[in-house]
Amino acid sequence: MTDTLDTPFRTALDGQFTPRFLATLDTDGEPNCVPVITIHPYHDGTLVFGEFLMQKTRANLIACDKVGVAVLDDAFTGWSIKGRFRGFETRGERLDFVNALPLLRYNAYTGVRAAGTIEIIEVSPALSRSRRQVLGDYLCARAVAALAARNGRRPCMPLQVSEKFRRMGAVRAAAFRDSDGFPRAFPLMACVPAGNNRLLLRDPFTNAGLTGVAPGTRMAVAILTRDPIAYQVKGVCAGRKAGAVLLDLDACYSASPPLLGQRLDSAV
Repeated sequence: MTDTLDTPFRTALDGQFTPRFLATLDTDGEPNCVPVITIHPYHDGTLVFGEFLMQKTRANLIACDKVGVAVLDDAFTGWSIKGRFRGFETRGERLDFVNALPLLRYNAYTGVRAAGTIEIIEVSPALSRSRRQVLGDYLCARAVAALAARNGRRPCMPLQVSEKFRRMGAVRAAAFRDSDGFPRAFPLMACVPAGNNRLLLRDPFTNAGLTGVAPGTRMAVAILTRDPIAYQVKGVCAGRKAGAVLLDLDACYSASPPLLGQRLDSAV
């Protein structure tokens, strides 16, 4: 592991449309993972982000300063970052920096009230996949999912959510509370529905991110599409099947406007 912002990692974080996900923990250690596309490197080696439509994340950050960040660039190279939240600033250079980002400057929903700072503790080695490998990972995941399907009378994923998880081009990130007490977040691509109450994760990103994770571990998975629409599901690691990790779901949320934070599984 390294704590430096090397050139490929910094280039990915500087990309305007690079998917970035922020993982936090609540007071019970429950992981939360949502897209935060304003995360950018700052000149002092920290990361900054805008406090923008993140009520649950803000509450978690106040309760626990341990964070994880997942990044995946357009060449399918991913990183997992461990860090500590160092507070929000309502004025100053960091806030000015975040407000100058194009994605926020012309946002129609709300302004950025504060800029948050993350002190980087560790950055994982980069993990890369080619487009052909991503396709192969996805097809293998779909095949195993057909054998590992779990359905219930009350589906956890509404149809619009499961449809997003069937898209090969959508970007996912998973998070869980690691043995060191930090939320570990990692990007992944091959993560598909296995019935209406289960997700199946199967690719090298998953293998690297979930090494040693025991059944029963609470996990969160976020998905971001090009629409852009985002969702988050939560559940329990149910072990492995044919090299894949099974996640039995019990909650589903909208992670983008206009239904930001709304629980969706209770409405189906």
